[in-house]
Amino acid sequence: MPAPGAVRWRAPFRGSPGAHRVVATIVAIGRVPSRFRRAPARLAVLGAVLAGGLLAVGSRPAAAYPSSTVSLTGHGFGHGRGMGQWGALGDALAQPPDTYSQILSAFYGSLTSGGQTQVGALPNGWNDGTTPVRVDITANDGDNVIVTSQAAFTVTGVAGTFGPGQSFGAVELVLEASNPTHGIFDVYGATGCGGPWTLLASSVASPTITPVSAAAFPADAQIANEVLELCRPGGTLSARGSFQGVVNANNQVRTVNIVPLGEYVADVTPAESPTGWGSLGAVGPQGLPSGFQELEAQAVAARSYVMSSYGSLQGWFGYADICDSTTCQVYPGIADENATTDTAATDTANVAVLLPGGAVARTEYSSSTGGYSAGGTFAAVPDPGDAVCVAGACNTHHTWQAQVPVSAIQSAYPQIGTLISVGVSQRNGLGDLGGRVLQMTLQGSAGSVTVSGDTFASQFAAYGVQSDWFAVTSEASGGVGGYWMAATDGGVFSFGNAGFHGSLGGVRLAQPVVGVAATPDGGGYWMDASDGGVFAFGDAGFHGSTGGIRLNKPVVGMDTTPDGAGYWLVASDGGVFAFGDAGFHGSTGGIRLNKPVVGMARTPDGGGYWLVASDGGVFSFGDAAFHGSTGAVRLAQPVVGMGSTPDGGGYWLVASDGGVFAFGDAGFAGSLPGLAVRGPAVALVPTRSGGGYLVFTASGLAVDFGDAPQFSDVADVVPGYRGHIVGGATTPG
Repeated sequence: MPAPGAVRWRAPFRGSPGAHRVVATIVAIGRVPSRFRRAPARLAVLGAVLAGGLLAVGSRPAAAYPSSTVSLTGHGFGHGRGMGQWGALGDALAQPPDTYSQILSAFYGSLTSGGQTQVGALPNGWNDGTTPVRVDITANDGDNVIVTSQAAFTVTGVAGTFGPGQSFGAVELVLEASNPTHGIFDVYGATGCGGPWTLLASSVASPTITPVSAAAFPADAQIANEVLELCRPGGTLSARGSFQGVVNANNQVRTVNIVPLGEYVADVTPAESPTGWGSLGAVGPQGLPSGFQELEAQAVAARSYVMSSYGSLQGWFGYADICDSTTCQVYPGIADENATTDTAATDTANVAVLLPGGAVARTEYSSSTGGYSAGGTFAAVPDPGDAVCVAGACNTHHTWQAQVPVSAIQSAYPQIGTLISVGVSQRNGLGDLGGRVLQMTLQGSAGSVTVSGDTFASQFAAYGVQSDWFAVTSEASGGVGGYWMAATDGGVFSFGNAGFHGSLGGVRLAQPVVGVAATPDGGGYWMDASDGGVFAFGDAGFHGSTGGIRLNKPVVGMDTTPDGAGYWLVASDGGVFAFGDAGFHGSTGGIRLNKPVVGMARTPDGGGYWLVASDGGVFSFGDAAFHGSTGAVRLAQPVVGMGSTPDGGGYWLVASDGGVFAFGDAGFAGSLPGLAVRGPAVALVPTRSGGGYLVFTASGLAVDFGDAPQFSDVADVVPGYRGHIVGGATTPG
């Protein structure tokens, strides 16, 4: 959650027993479709008023998704926790270049829970040369263990040696059917991996196959002839160390490769980071190309990762320390081993990332963070190196596009019926687009499902979704990128790209907040209280208030000038107070009104404004033209606010039941009664295109109409919300 910003005000606060405090401040960013799209179409409760220009129309039925694919733009590849490999390369190639230790400190240096790590020597007497690592060879899960070699090897429980020049050049370990619960195997021999097989020994517990002479490390030119080969249906796996037959908790055969830690690290490093990176950049630390520092950082991260859970065999189901796939870290035996990454392993021998207490840290890493790591065990940090470009080739994962077929989403979630919208309800707030997706909703004609961004990315990776950091670009926007909702106690709720800039959570208010308005660039906002106190946050400037003035009637709303250098406050008697560069164009302060004023809206150039009363009477001042009103209409519920079109050629009024009244060039796009949604409504905020609007309710709903986007609402992120929302404001899209 972003840290609250500083509160700026001028009028002193006058405490009272009824003053409120902010109950919660939520930052939930992203798009979520209106939950009300699936409501049956009903006649909008508007009443036809021909003279006033009011348009009575039925509400929209639920519609299918606007295109055949869901378009996404995103950042990063993988989970983004810990070190980003592309970012580490960017750091290594920076000027001046970072050393591997500096790279590790940048990504792993601070813990989310507090405290600092350090790069140091392995604890517990562990070392690269003699500490064995047990690797589950997942591609051979459930299959017999068949091993051959170009060098002599032995099998525990069987006399003699095997290999070239021997009677048997291959062995097979077969679990005894009569005694499977104890990992007891029969051992067979053959001239090669294809058999035919001869029984050599029975009832051998967890037999281990080991070369007579260990392969040289670092590798020599004969490495392929010095190691064991595991024969599998998909091809052989050549690996250092030994192979062992074991069983898991379900008594299924598993193959474990037992290899010294340093040799394991040497084989993981090139499988996880491209060896060619070691030749990039100018001469740097150690007299080698600076890109080599990324390979050394990778070697330490791989060593730390495996040793973080070492010793109890609980890291991989009780029979191994780790697996060989992307579920753990990639280990293909000697397939990628080379002199460069052997050097990266030996130069960093016995070095690991250590937690404050001295234990080895679980150093997760991924291909690309997208420019900001995701957090987790380690504090999330900016990753500017992720955007690295070398010799004209850039990290293509830094920013990506994806197209997910609507049909694929409907197939994955048949319970939603026809897809209507895809939206994000919660993000982590870090970096571009509001950060990584924590929660999203897939809305359909038959229902909706809520999933995590990580789940969505995993399910649709085949269509180019590379991480959980993305935004949906094929949803409606109306020029709106996000919005805030403000409560009577000064709580601020941020959605979409609307940043949280502070709230009144620590302030004892003399009078409740009655509205909120945004700066033109969306970098800040003002809140106004009923005594005319004005509170500025972000890039919103304080230009004055009526907080120190005794008012005839309470303030009920505000609006800002086009450049954000001023604002107006309006009281319930129609008195208008202008501050900054806001011009005074008139008021109803000296007029006896039938009903109190409840809101205002300015013209595009700020040369005028409209006031609206609770009976729907509209009063025009300056260059604001009168386009109609409901002053002569008997309303079911009082009007509570208004919004104007971008060109000033019309406006909307909204009543407390959510009924919407459109005048001039303002188009009617729907209402709360038309969707069978209960209010009370508290505000209507038009989209910046004028093609729709958002209606905010006291209970925290943000209901979208026309081209208005939906980025979730308070009711979604605070189930059972019991506060009172009083208004909303939008940011540019």
